[in-house]
Formats: sequence, C-alpha cells, structure tokens
Amino acid sequence: MTTLLTNIREQQPLVLNVANLVTMQRVADAINVLGASPLMTDEVAEAEELVAIADAVVLNTGTLSEARWPLFVAVGQAANRQHKPVVLDPVAVGMPYRAQFVTRLLDMIKVDVIRGNAAEIGWFAGVTVAGQGIDAHETDAHVANAVAAAKQTGATIVQTGVIDVITDGQSTRQVTTNSPLLAVNVGAGDMLSGMVGAFVAVTDDYLVAGETAAQVLGQAGEQATAQGPNQPGTFVANLFDTLYQLAQAEVIA
Repeated sequence: MTTLLTNIREQQPLVLNVANLVTMQRVADAINVLGASPLMTDEVAEAEELVAIADAVVLNTGTLSEARWPLFVAVGQAANRQHKPVVLDPVAVGMPYRAQFVTRLLDMIKVDVIRGNAAEIGWFAGVTVAGQGIDAHETDAHVANAVAAAKQTGATIVQTGVIDVITDGQSTRQVTTNSPLLAVNVGAGDMLSGMVGAFVAVTDDYLVAGETAAQVLGQAGEQATAQGPNQPGTFVANLFDTLYQLAQAEVIA
C-alpha cells in the first residue's frame, strides 16, 4: 500500500473518466485526494487527445443513454490503441438495456479491470446474485463467481461488499473492513472505481492495484465511521479528510 500511494503522489497520474453524472464530483475528489488528477469528458471529438495525456481510463455506466454510446466506444478504443489501462464500472448491469450495452461494449473494447458489487460481478459469471452484499456463509460462492467472471472476461475483478474479492482468475485476494456507512452513501463504489484507475496508472500489477484501492477506501471508511457512526452526512466529509491524511501519511513516512 505504501509504495503505490507514494507512486501516485510522485507521478501524479491523470485519470480520464466517462463518469456517472450523479457521482462525478465525489469521484473527482476521491482521485484528487490520493494525489492523482481527475479529468472528465462527455465529448467524442476529444477522446483521442484526452486519452493521449491520460495514464488510465475509467468507464462508468451509471448514467446511460444511447447518445453516450459513441463516447464509451471512442474513449475505450483510444485507450486500447494507446495501451492505457481501462477500468469498467458496470452499474446495474443486470438490467436488460444495460446488459446489452455492456455486452456490445466488451465486443468492441478490452477492459483490464472490472469493479462492481456481487450482483454486478455475478452477471459476468452468468449467475444471479441477491443485491444485499456478501454474508459470511455466502463468501465461498461469491469468490467463485468473481473468479469465474475474471476467467470469462479476461479482466481483473474487484468485487466489493462486506468482503471485497480481488481476482485475476488465478490469484485471489480478500479485503475485509467494517464501514457500514460506505454502503449508505451513493457513490462509494464509483469512488472506488476512480481510485482503482489511479492505482492501475502506476503499476502493471492490476491485482495489487485493486487490492490496494480496496484497502485504502476500507481503512478510510472505518476511520471516518469511528468519528461519527450515526452521521452519514458528516461521514462523507470525514471520508475525504481521512483519504487525504492516509495518502499524505504514507508519503511522509
């Protein structure tokens, strides 16, 4: 964790986002407090030139429309041509339109990391998963689903829940944290996807990048929760403060 956080601070990678319009500000802030630079685009014409200056790309399908389809394709294909890592956040991919959108997208671009919850990752594995997260007795099944999704897509999977599962289909890591307020704040998953973008920008080991991003957000969430366990609004401010302090402490150390 220390090395990658230091690398982000020293290299200041630029992370290009095709963002969920609902959570765009929080994603930008999460990337920024780590020491990376966020950049958002909603224009097809600038895809090639923005990817050229970016170190990683994050595609988030949270706010979809057919009008945005060319944007996803243009940014994703430009990233592939320029050998920039691509992170996909397939929000609510189990819904029919979103499923066919993501299916078409994966036919046209290569993604390196997919970050989603258990239900979203289960879709890639061809299984239906209830959306309540990961209970202890379900852990083995959720790990198996993540591994299957990695093998099916060829991407590193970052599956989030009570227990985060990170796998490339061969090696699997788990991150366990206790921060229930992350679950009640819209955008926490999108923030993590943006953070994964920052970490894959500074290492070719996407398994370690995904694990580190999950550890950092989980640790920050635990510390922020401890400051106000029943204050979800205050939690957001505390979360960003804690993320910043963690990144700074690792660099200073």
